[in-house]
Amino acid sequence: MKKNMTIKFFSAVLIILIFAYGNSQALAEEQTLLQEQAVDETQFPVKKSYATEYWLFGSVPVIIIGWGIGAWGWGTASKWHFENDGWGLEQDSYTGGADKLGHTWGIYLISRVGSYAFEKSGDATNWAAFKGFLFGQLMGLGIEIGDGFGDTYGFAWGDMVWNLGGGIIAMALDMYPPLDRLIGFQMEYWPSKDHRNQRPEKWLEFTSDVTGQKFLLALKMSGIPYIQDTPAKFFQIDFGYYTRGYWFSDSSYRYKTRHAYIGFAFNLSIVSESVIPEGSWRRGFSTFFKYYHPPVAYNPDALDHTFAGSTPSEQD
Repeated sequence: MKKNMTIKFFSAVLIILIFAYGNSQALAEEQTLLQEQAVDETQFPVKKSYATEYWLFGSVPVIIIGWGIGAWGWGTASKWHFENDGWGLEQDSYTGGADKLGHTWGIYLISRVGSYAFEKSGDATNWAAFKGFLFGQLMGLGIEIGDGFGDTYGFAWGDMVWNLGGGIIAMALDMYPPLDRLIGFQMEYWPSKDHRNQRPEKWLEFTSDVTGQKFLLALKMSGIPYIQDTPAKFFQIDFGYYTRGYWFSDSSYRYKTRHAYIGFAFNLSIVSESVIPEGSWRRGFSTFFKYYHPPVAYNPDALDHTFAGSTPSEQD
């Protein structure tokens, strides 16, 4: 039975990849058209404004430092130290690799915020995307240095590798708009039972609540030519990964398990653009749902694959 489910899972992946590849030519043609329509920036130079960049460098590091002290235990270690908590999605790592994808998504988000700020300040799109990548890596390095001053974690080279992946994904999507319309990198989160029972002052620790998290790549129908003008544009196909029974695990999880899955959901970013009148609320909701995936989707059991090697949870 498990073998049949595995075959179904990877067959579905193969079919969807072939479908996406079949539209690659249309995407390439769209990108070429965008390039042909682009205005030569040398003819209309943009005046550089540093106000947005000042805001970026003044706010993001402060938020990270405050979060590190309040949630990650920065400043509690007797001396700065390294930590080896694995390099990937290993079964025997302390979260099954969910924390690594958390790093990837977090730096991806920071990089895209940086890219937006740099472009708003007057940088060309590609240069802003590259600067956003560098900004994300700088913030990721700062987080690891801060972790080295805490008892809970430590400076982990494995985290730096996954930080790099998040920055590369962000830069690619910023530089290639058709790809950004086709693919999304999102986090799904709903607080686990154990986390909901934490003391109020522990609420910032939701970043470590991997039992309530899923990370996914979304194939957005709104980014596929010939489909983007049909009702199908309101849907997306999710390719996700999550773990259960590791960190903040509920007593119902007797085993540490790792899962890959395929699901189907509304693209709430596109829905927001269609139902909310033009303005800041519309832009805000659309942007929020571009990166956050609510825990509302159709995830059939037949397309949820549990990796071999499950071990008893610490609850047992």
